[in-house]
Parts: sequence; C-alpha cells; structure tokens
Amino acid sequence: MGNWNKTSSHDEWLTPPELFAVLDKEFHFMLDAAASDDNTLCHAWYTEEENALTQEWCHRSVFCNPPYSLIGPFVQKAYEQAARHGNTVVLLIPTYTDPKYWRDYVTKAHEVRHLVGRIRFIDGVTKTKRMSARFPSSVIVFKTICGLHYGKGPNIWSWDWRP
Repeated sequence: MGNWNKTSSHDEWLTPPELFAVLDKEFHFMLDAAASDDNTLCHAWYTEEENALTQEWCHRSVFCNPPYSLIGPFVQKAYEQAARHGNTVVLLIPTYTDPKYWRDYVTKAHEVRHLVGRIRFIDGVTKTKRMSARFPSSVIVFKTICGLHYGKGPNIWSWDWRP
C-alpha cells in the first residue's frame, strides 16, 4: 500500500476544513506533510509515494494530520524537523498520552492544545463527515524559540477552536 504501509482504517480520515481554516489563519501553512493530490490543504504537500518521513520539511510552517498507523514516526519527524530547520510544525493527533512518542517528543513541544469536544473527521473515500471520533484529539505545536524553551515543558491547555 505505498511507501507508508498504512494499516489502519483511520489512515484515511481527513482534517475537517473548518478546523484547518482556524489553524491556517494563525500559522499560515506552506506544506501539508501527509496528503494526496486530492486532499491537500496547502500549496505544497507530500504524498504517500513521496513519503514525508524521508523528506525535509524546510517550509516555514508545516501542517500534518498523520496516518493513524504512523503517528509515532510522524511525531518524531515533526520534532526533528522543527529543531533542524527552526520552523513551526503543527500536528493533529489523538490525545493518547501513554505511547512512547508522547513521552519522548510531545512533551518537548512548544504547545499542546487539547481540543474541546470530539472532531468529526472527513472520510477520505466518500468525502463525507464521519461520526465524531471515539477519541479526543490534540494539536501539537513544535517551534523553536531561542533561549525561551530550553528545559521547559510545553504550554498545555484545553482549546475550544470552534466559533
């Protein structure tokens, strides 16, 4: 199944456009790191075939709603790319705090925004809204602020992004 070897039925859940619009207004995204030609949210994107996990994310601001089965590798990549390029990388992921990637990388983020309410993702096949996710979601923001963040945990809050 392509370079990402996706295995979860949640791999094709797309970001709701209204949530992306709120985030894009704040961050002005230049790259969608996990997209297809049919569902990209930015002017530049990496497809499954291009495999974002092997690419540099050197755009100023990057958005990523990673394939569910590859959350760990994408969180690690986001952390590493923000550190390497000094850019901002924003992830939309489930709020599961027990996986190793959460301890090793999310806790080093600049911000963790726990979304209020459950997201209604878009089905990547039918392009219709799904029922609300059975899990809570968080927006993770990796960015480098020289001298301001070293040795400090992320800013964490519940965020009601809806108007």
